[in-house]
Amino acid sequence: MFSESFLHLLFYSTVLLIVIYQITWTFAKLREIPGPFIAKFTNLWRLLVVWRRDSHDRYLDLHKQYGDLVRIGPNCVSISKPDMIQSIYGIQKGYVKSDFYAVWQNIVNGKRTPSLVFTTDEAQHAMIKRPVATAFSLSTLVEFEPLIDSTTAVFLSRLDDLYASSGKACDLGQWLQWYAFDVIGELTFSKQLGFMERAEDVEGIIDSVAANFDRCSVLGQMPWLDLWTYKNPIYLRFFAKPVSSPIVSFGQRRLQERLKGDESESVDEADIADPALREKVLHGTLPSKPDFLSRFLTLHEEQPDVVTDRQLLAYLFANINAGSDTIGSTLRAVFYYMLKEPATYEALMDELQGAQKGGKLSTPLPTWPECQALPYLNAVIKEALRLNPALALPMERVVPPSGLQIGDVFLPPGTVVGINPWVLHRDKRIFGHDAEEWQPKRWLDGGAEEVKYMEQHMLAFGAGKRTCLGRNVAMLELTKLVPALLMRYDMKLAEPEKEWKVINSWVVRQEGLDVLLARR
Repeated sequence: MFSESFLHLLFYSTVLLIVIYQITWTFAKLREIPGPFIAKFTNLWRLLVVWRRDSHDRYLDLHKQYGDLVRIGPNCVSISKPDMIQSIYGIQKGYVKSDFYAVWQNIVNGKRTPSLVFTTDEAQHAMIKRPVATAFSLSTLVEFEPLIDSTTAVFLSRLDDLYASSGKACDLGQWLQWYAFDVIGELTFSKQLGFMERAEDVEGIIDSVAANFDRCSVLGQMPWLDLWTYKNPIYLRFFAKPVSSPIVSFGQRRLQERLKGDESESVDEADIADPALREKVLHGTLPSKPDFLSRFLTLHEEQPDVVTDRQLLAYLFANINAGSDTIGSTLRAVFYYMLKEPATYEALMDELQGAQKGGKLSTPLPTWPECQALPYLNAVIKEALRLNPALALPMERVVPPSGLQIGDVFLPPGTVVGINPWVLHRDKRIFGHDAEEWQPKRWLDGGAEEVKYMEQHMLAFGAGKRTCLGRNVAMLELTKLVPALLMRYDMKLAEPEKEWKVINSWVVRQEGLDVLLARR
């Protein structure tokens, strides 16, 4: 028989050998890929980077230091290299979303509820996308335009009342966020949600969305933590609410309002003091509930096996979650960079005023076709999407069984890879020597092939079959609001020398956009 001391020695030696093997194997798996030393052994490194909320800058610095490939975890590689988008995100390439996205899945009545953005099952994604795809198509934009106009009219009236005549500085970043939420209310429920009317965060939903992004962006770096905490079976059974997300609960309450028929009208004439705005919005231009909820409810009746009660809530969640923070982020970027660069502001105003004098731009609310025909306006919006993509973490995918060859480096199957839009959009090989600078004219001065190449490397709305379904609606909203504000107000930053603060929780938020407004 073995002595007790020998058995202890054998046990501890075995444990030590297992630890050494695990550490050695983990390090060796992607040993050719440079990166922070700690990241080679544990995902805790990238969790802490995201927790600090400055990962957009950190990843940019890492790629400047190490090159096209950076190892940010034991099995995770950040890629920033021209011509790689199609290889990773292209249709039928076999790359599926990583478990980062599973963390974002909501729990309804104890079960995961798949959504368009966060499902990792490609067959399931196709199934839930198919019924609603036409609701987001270009052909529906004409129906959504009056809903956006009604919200913009209230926005302008509120800015008139509170800031344009008082000389007080407007926290335009906050108001753009409220505007984005009220637009989502109109588009989804044919009802503004009261953010601009009350000038406050209704039901704390903006804080809830921010908290959700803060939590999930961090847990997504080590997804097993979510299984131990918020999706722990014991927690779900005994402590969790029937609906895990305040955003879903918010949408559920709006759904009940619709079903009970106790909604208020979306626009009240008393809300709009300006006669021109009131005439434009209220004189027979608003259709009868062409909103997303009506479309979802119709699908629910026609295809109850596909558009279930839980799936209906998932659609509402996607609209509120994706259509508010991302739009607010991009709108803030447009006005921040434009007001920081007087040349941009003056050039855009020249274009808008020239179009107005030529009878090619309506005021106070320009139309979608009119806005599409303004090249410098569209260049400004495109540059804001480039320099400030709303999503600023690697868009993670899992390498398929065939593996991924990048130059002399082979990434084995199962490796998690991703391109960070914030980093790629600043690549000088793609966007020129001034890639880190604000320069809208890059979209106008380059040749057709050069511009096409830059456009092929834009990831502001994702890529491939997982491209953002709401892209058309987002562009409609962005392109119409910017000229509406600029044609109505003379704008300048309250503190021109002050830089804003960028906070990254996957979706970029910005603080510090105080603007002085005066009616033109």
